[in-house]
Amino acid sequence: MGIKTLPLDPVVNIIVNLAARSAVRKAFNLALIVGETSVITQQERMKIYSGLSEMLEDGFKLEDRLYKAAALIFGQSKKPQRLAVGCISQIEVDGVTRAETPAETFAACRAIDGEWYVGIYCGNATKADHLACAEYIEAIKPFTLYAYTTSDAGVITNEDGNIFADMKAKNYRRSFGQYSTQHPDAICAIVGWAMGAMTGTANSAYTLAYKTEVGVMTENANKVFASQAVEKIKANNGNVYINRGSYYDIFEDGTMADGTWFDEMIFLDKYQNDMQLTIMDLLVQNNKLPQTEGGMTQIVDAVKGVCADMNRVGFVESGVWNSADMMELKRGDTLPSGYFIQTEPIDKQLQADRDARKAPPVYVALKLAGAIHHVTVQIDVNR
Repeated sequence: MGIKTLPLDPVVNIIVNLAARSAVRKAFNLALIVGETSVITQQERMKIYSGLSEMLEDGFKLEDRLYKAAALIFGQSKKPQRLAVGCISQIEVDGVTRAETPAETFAACRAIDGEWYVGIYCGNATKADHLACAEYIEAIKPFTLYAYTTSDAGVITNEDGNIFADMKAKNYRRSFGQYSTQHPDAICAIVGWAMGAMTGTANSAYTLAYKTEVGVMTENANKVFASQAVEKIKANNGNVYINRGSYYDIFEDGTMADGTWFDEMIFLDKYQNDMQLTIMDLLVQNNKLPQTEGGMTQIVDAVKGVCADMNRVGFVESGVWNSADMMELKRGDTLPSGYFIQTEPIDKQLQADRDARKAPPVYVALKLAGAIHHVTVQIDVNR
């Protein structure tokens, strides 16, 4: 007969607290290519592949445009671990069935997956299609970029209404294009390199300038491509793949339509994402954050951790603050690690904000490490 026993808890009470899992940080290393395919059904909408062999096993053919685009993505010296591939669907509008526009396809793919960061349409897109995609991408969250390839001859002569000029005129910060007559989806190569470079390891920050696009021929590989054409492309913040000095096949320059550098966009997007999730984790994983200087110290420490990570990868670095004064930070002050964090005193907080349980604002000054793209060397020779 079993012993009738009593629980030990009243004598020895053991409490095990398992910390809540932190939110997964967006890696910013997943691109999405979309196009016509029967391999992915309209119900599936998009799939994630870890390599070309998986695409072939799934039914893609070597001659498929999406496969060729994926070959550029995965074929770079730095290559991503995954690639999202989406299909263009048929939709019914006012009783008429038609294919989605590129912007509609991106919207549908975003609705089912918010992880992909760069979207590329691999199909016959018009200038109006590109502008519609740029307009959509500019406004959505999570933050996303649009990449496209154009062979519009107007961009090398700077004709009125060329796609680069129109994108620039609209100040689109989240779209970037490449002129190429050598490959219809040449931009996939540099996007693949960029996604592969987002490793998060020490000193992994990068710039797109002067990188090699494996699988793409330069514009002057088999014909004359004048320096003037390159300058007109770059004047409208377009990008192009060219050969310089016979030996160097290089991508120039890595700018968004409004002139912002691609690397600044992706790392600042990652910084904002990491900051938001880090502070949210702090709020979720604590019973409460006291509305005291001690509570603010916990928030500042969390912010400092994200800033330190940007320093570790080489995106921010020690430098002189050359912008307007910010509280205790003055123009000319040095930011030793590339950042400076300040908060307003909690004892000076408005009562209404205290009643609403708001934290005083946190101010972060960042000094970007930047990048060198041009060098001048003066040599004086004396005989």
